Amino acid sequence: MSSTPVARRERHRELVAAINEADRRYYIEDAPTITDAEYDALRVELYDLEAAYPDLVTPDSPSQRVGPTAEDRVEPAIKLTEVRHERPMLSLANAFSPAEVAEFAASAAKGLGGREPELVAELKIDGLAISLIYERGQLIRAATRGDGTTGEDVTANVRTIQAIPATLRHPVSCEVRGEIYMPKSSFAALNIARAAADLPLYANPRNSAAGSLRQKDPTITAQRNLSFFAYQLFEEPAPLSQSEALRRIDELGLPTEQHARAGLDGVSAASFLTEWAEKRRSLEYETDGAVLKVDSVADQEQLGFIARSPKWAIAYKFPPEQVTTRLIGISVEVGRTGYLTPVAEMEPVLVAGSTVRRATLHNLDEIRRKDVRVGDIVIVQKAGDVIPEVVRGLSERRTGVLPEFEMPTRCPSCGSTIVREEVRHRCPNRACPAQNFETLRYAVGRGALDLEGIGEKLLAQLVERGIVRNLGDLYRLTAAQLDGLDRMGTLSDAARRSGPNRIRNVLGMIEARRERELWRLLVALGIRHVGETTAKDLARELQRRVPPARTENWGREVLGALRAMSLVELTSIAGIGAVVAESIVAAFSDGGAGDVLGDLLDAGVVATPSAAPVLSGDGPLAGRVVVVTGTLTATGWSRREAQERIVAAGGTVADAVTTKTSLLVAGEKSGSKRAAAEKLGIEIIDEEGFVALLGVERQGG
Repeated sequence: MSSTPVARRERHRELVAAINEADRRYYIEDAPTITDAEYDALRVELYDLEAAYPDLVTPDSPSQRVGPTAEDRVEPAIKLTEVRHERPMLSLANAFSPAEVAEFAASAAKGLGGREPELVAELKIDGLAISLIYERGQLIRAATRGDGTTGEDVTANVRTIQAIPATLRHPVSCEVRGEIYMPKSSFAALNIARAAADLPLYANPRNSAAGSLRQKDPTITAQRNLSFFAYQLFEEPAPLSQSEALRRIDELGLPTEQHARAGLDGVSAASFLTEWAEKRRSLEYETDGAVLKVDSVADQEQLGFIARSPKWAIAYKFPPEQVTTRLIGISVEVGRTGYLTPVAEMEPVLVAGSTVRRATLHNLDEIRRKDVRVGDIVIVQKAGDVIPEVVRGLSERRTGVLPEFEMPTRCPSCGSTIVREEVRHRCPNRACPAQNFETLRYAVGRGALDLEGIGEKLLAQLVERGIVRNLGDLYRLTAAQLDGLDRMGTLSDAARRSGPNRIRNVLGMIEARRERELWRLLVALGIRHVGETTAKDLARELQRRVPPARTENWGREVLGALRAMSLVELTSIAGIGAVVAESIVAAFSDGGAGDVLGDLLDAGVVATPSAAPVLSGDGPLAGRVVVVTGTLTATGWSRREAQERIVAAGGTVADAVTTKTSLLVAGEKSGSKRAAAEKLGIEIIDEEGFVALLGVERQGG
């Protein structure tokens, strides 16, 4: 039994859920909701907690992966084909001060036995990471970063970007990674056109670039004037350094950001960062920082990786631009779990390229700490140049006495008496209209029921007109109920009746999603503390207790089991603590969760079991960490195919040679990885030895 205290285990689950949600918002929806500082604080707390209690570390912990998992990745408005990257697209650790940069340089030197490495500094472009695969000089695939392991195929759209060549100057096979971005002038022109068409404006160039790349019609992408900078090259033989890789990228005919600087040490790297903190404003593209990398590939491989990022690189974030404006009001929003959030309403002000009118103030304690009062002149910035935030009020510029803001004593939506829970205020009324709407909005999201055609505006219309009062009503929608709603079209229009329209699309989408995995239904119920991870834990236990049957009655049997589960039974489930168990019991005893699930089943929703995970057996590579380098010409296997065989044989795949590597598979044209393996005394086998070790027959051999 675990020795970790229940409170610490519960806090770990909260951190995992918060980080997963932040990753989903940032990497997939391109609409982050917390600041970089808040995000980093969550991760630091998670790492500290896992260091103190190692049994909390699980394969799906955010400390063990990059961004959202393939399971919680949000799909775009159009269905894009998933692509598995041949090697993970890792993210970088962040630094926010010169002291942290110095700490990075010192850590790298320590990892190299006291020898200070040469560094390369590159401006960090604020765009969308992309992987380009070239075979014999021809572009064959472009994929987004996604969760770092699996991305989305956007080849057709990328081919419209003039900065990305369809054919390289040399007929080589390689992978190039870089950043697709929207130039500032293109962003301004796009928003002018959208304003003229009475369309919502894009918040910033990064969101615009991401949205443009995910268009269903490549001709729309072509009109957006996107551009591209490359910053990483995978080729055999591999370049010996990052600076050499950048020169090679230029030689192949791909654009690179021309202000990169090599041959730096810790002091000169800090000077580079200071220089560009201001000079960046004059560039035609947005940059929110710089990336520092150890130049030598051999040094990189010696330093290695941690679970989420390489030890040989760090992303430095420039201090955000700060402006002043007047706070004209503080509104209060009610979330799906009843918590009240104060929001600053400000006179419009231009910050980091876009106009800001609102920013969250988080809670009353934060308002007091920042000394913010209605009527104040306040300092505003965009954390990470993305999320608006109020830094503080300028009390020295007050004219007269301004009253302090007080949270309402009654819910602004339903009038219920507000209760305070530590630093937050909450409406306890589960029937609160605002909570109900937010619960519905949460439930239709792609991390729950995945009703992608039910956007916020359509949902608001359905709720306001009384068409949808609960989740089950969404599955009872008819064409007549959708007829005439904003942007839905009308059945009376003969042209729309005879051709495809949004009414038909929405109803078809709902029909296609009547079968939902059990964990999705549990998430959609909106039970406090029950996010995706907890829902999956609970679903696995329910599937064990109620063996899945190929009938619609299985969902009813599961509901019965849920209603009957006690606190003791729930807390016996791995990953579910006392606080979560109490919340589940309350939700099914008097919170209405059972009624909501029952109504979903009445509306024709079919609960289905989750697929069982594939577990590796005791294969010939069990317990071994394997790296593949070079070209496997005899078998014709791609690197991905070789890696899949390694995993199937029980091994663990790694991309870089480190002291943890136990085997290197060296094909033809092996480069620096072979040299690193030889230096570290790691076992090296050729392709023939690899095939023999796997115990498979080679095609044609």
